[in-house]
Amino acid sequence: MSLDHSATEFNNGCCEIEQPYTERPHQPIMTGNRLGPENSFTFLYYFGTTTLITIVLASMVLNLSPMNGLPNQLGLVMGLVGGTLGLYFNRSITLKQPIKGHKVFLNQISQPLAELGYTQVDDDSLPADLVLYSRSKLRGMLSGKIYIRLDAKTAYITSRAVHIRGLKQKL
Repeated sequence: MSLDHSATEFNNGCCEIEQPYTERPHQPIMTGNRLGPENSFTFLYYFGTTTLITIVLASMVLNLSPMNGLPNQLGLVMGLVGGTLGLYFNRSITLKQPIKGHKVFLNQISQPLAELGYTQVDDDSLPADLVLYSRSKLRGMLSGKIYIRLDAKTAYITSRAVHIRGLKQKL
């Protein structure tokens, strides 16, 4: 038996299995458009708020108790619709765009982003390959940011689905 246990695993105390040391590959900063916690939270946020608002309004309009079955059933149906629509429009997606050069791409994308109301944010704490765009004032708080990660020949643009669709049409 080996005394060096750093790369050795024991299987039920009887046999040792050598596991080679492997480094984890660099994890990308941004996520794709697969189902995950960020999309689940988006759905739950819109589902919960739509359900509660519908239950309260239905109870008031129909003069029924919020504990009555009808407002709750109506709230659940409207919550599913609201959650699905909120997830469709407000989930984060990534657009993969081939580029010829960083400066050429940033000059090319600055005009469509300006038309959508976005300006580049100068933040020294960001990595060199990440460019951040946001809207100003209240619009910026409600609409989110656009993140652009630049690789050698590819740009990954991540934001809410509705903004990426609008940007894709302008590119």
